[in-house]
Amino acid sequence: MKNKIVFVSLGLLLFFGIFSFSAFAAGDFDVTGHVVSLPDKMPGIIAQTAQKDKAAIVLIKSIVTGTAVIPSFTVVQGGAADTGSIVGTWQANIETVTFTADGRFSGSSPQNGAFGGTYTLQGNILVAVYTSPSAATVQFTYTLSVNTLTLSHPQVGTVVYTRVGANAQASTNVVANAENLEIVRDTGTSAKLLTQEVMNGGSGTGFIISPDGYIVTNAHVVLAHLNPKDMLVEAVANSFANELYAEASAYYNIPPEDKEKVVKILLSKFMSYFMENGQITDINTNYYVFNGVASPGEDLKVKSWQAVVKKQGTVYEKIGSEYSWGRDVAILKVDKTNLPTVALGDSGKVQVGDSIFIIGYPGTKAEEYFKPESELEATVTQGVVSARKTLNTGVEAIQTDAAINHGNSGGPVYNEKGEVIGIATFGAGPETGIEAIKFMMPINLAKEFMNELNVQNRHSIIDSKYSEALNAFWNRDCYTAIADMKEVLTLYPGHPYAQEYVNECERAIISKEVSKPFNTTLWAIVAVGVVLIASGAFLFIKKAALFQGKKK
Repeated sequence: MKNKIVFVSLGLLLFFGIFSFSAFAAGDFDVTGHVVSLPDKMPGIIAQTAQKDKAAIVLIKSIVTGTAVIPSFTVVQGGAADTGSIVGTWQANIETVTFTADGRFSGSSPQNGAFGGTYTLQGNILVAVYTSPSAATVQFTYTLSVNTLTLSHPQVGTVVYTRVGANAQASTNVVANAENLEIVRDTGTSAKLLTQEVMNGGSGTGFIISPDGYIVTNAHVVLAHLNPKDMLVEAVANSFANELYAEASAYYNIPPEDKEKVVKILLSKFMSYFMENGQITDINTNYYVFNGVASPGEDLKVKSWQAVVKKQGTVYEKIGSEYSWGRDVAILKVDKTNLPTVALGDSGKVQVGDSIFIIGYPGTKAEEYFKPESELEATVTQGVVSARKTLNTGVEAIQTDAAINHGNSGGPVYNEKGEVIGIATFGAGPETGIEAIKFMMPINLAKEFMNELNVQNRHSIIDSKYSEALNAFWNRDCYTAIADMKEVLTLYPGHPYAQEYVNECERAIISKEVSKPFNTTLWAIVAVGVVLIASGAFLFIKKAALFQGKKK
C-alpha cells in the first residue's frame, strides 16, 4: 500500500506546490472584438439602444484572494488495510505469472520459457516449489498491494508485477483503502508550513450612470451576501478535488464512480485536517470593471478598471424565521471621467404588460460551446412586465418573463423609450416550479442610493456626439458618421466601439455601397451667388437703360 500513500501525498503536494489560477490570463478570454454592419434600414429601438448604450454597459468581476496556510503532513495507513489477494494473473515487462487459489502457479518468460509449480505464503515470504522446467525451491520476499506485486531475491533482484484483468476487485479495494487512510501532522525537524495563493469570485453586469464613473449593479454581484473567508475555503476544497481526481485518473484504472468515491473520501479527510490545522490569511476583495473589447494577448487585468463599492444594500433579509430578497442594489465608482452613460427612466410609471428588454453578460451552462471571447459580448433578451409585487421585506420587485441568468444580474432593464427602468436581479428558481419567472429591482430604488451619495444621472458630450454619429451611420451617411466617430475618439480615445463604425464606413465607401451625400450647403451658397450675380446684372442693365433714356 506504500505506493498508494505516495500517490495521495503527491496529490496534496501538487495542490500546494504548482496549482495556480488567474482570472485575467489573456488566454482565458482571447477577446477579438465585435463586428458592426451597415444597416439597410433604420434599426428599431432595441437595436438602437443596444448600440448606443453598449459602451456604458460593463462586465463586473468580484475577486477574493488570499493565502492558504497548512502544516505539512504525512498520509498513513490506518486500520486494517485490504491489500488484496495474490490470486490472479500478474505481468512484468518480460514475464507473466498466474497464481491460483489452490496453491499452484504457472507462467512464461522469453528467457526461461514456460514454468510452473506450487506456492505457499509464510508471512512476507513466498515459497515457490518449481516442477518445470526443472525442480527447485526458491524463497522470495514479497509485498502486495491491490494492483502491485513485488518479488525480491538476492540473486534475481526485484521484479514489480502489475495485476491483469481485475479492475472490479481493484475498485473495491481502492475505495476500502482510501477509507483507511489518515492524514497526520508532521512533527519535529520535518515539519514545515505549506502555502498556496487561492482565489474565488463571481461576475455580473453593471451600467454607468454618470460621466465621472459611478456604476449601478446588484449587491450580490459585489458578493455582499458572502463571507470572503468561506469563499476561499471553498476554493481550497474545489482545487484540491480537481487535482486529486486528475491524479486518481492517471494512477488507477477503475470506473469513474469509484474514482468519485475515492476523491470524496480523501477530500473529506483533507478538509477536516485543513479546518483543524490550516488557515486563510491575507484576504482581499477587489472589483474589476471590463468596458468593451480587448485585443488578442492583451492583459485584461490591465485593461480593466479597478472599482470601489460606494454603497451596497442587502441581498437577503430575515423576516421572522424566513429569509426574503432585500434591497439588492450596489453603487460602484471607477476613477474615470467623460464616460458614456445610460438614461434612467421612472420605474413608478411601469405598467403590467409593458414591453421591456434586458442587456447584459449572461453566464450560462452552454459556455463550453462558444469561444472564450463571447464572455465580453453583451446579449439582449426581451419580455413583458408580468406583475409588480412587494416582497416580505417591503421591497418592490417587478416580475418579468424575460430571461435573467446569473451573469446578466445587475444589467439594465429598458422600456420602449430606451430608458432604464429596472435592474435585472433574480429568478424564482427551479425548486419553486416557476423557473421562467424572473424579477428586477426598480430603478427608483437605485435612485434612492444615488441620492444618498449625491450622484446624478448625467450625460456627457461623448453621449451626444456618439448619438449623432450613430444616427448618421443608421442613415447610411458614412461621411458624416466617420467625421463624428473620429471626434468621439478624440474626446474619448478609449471608446471601445467608435473605431468599428469608422472601419465599417470606410469599407462601405471603398466598395461603393454608399455615395457621397449631396452637399446642400455648398449648392445653397452657389444658388445665392447666382441670385446675387443675376440681381446685380439686372440692376446694372436697368441703370444703363435709365442712363441712356436721360441722355436722349
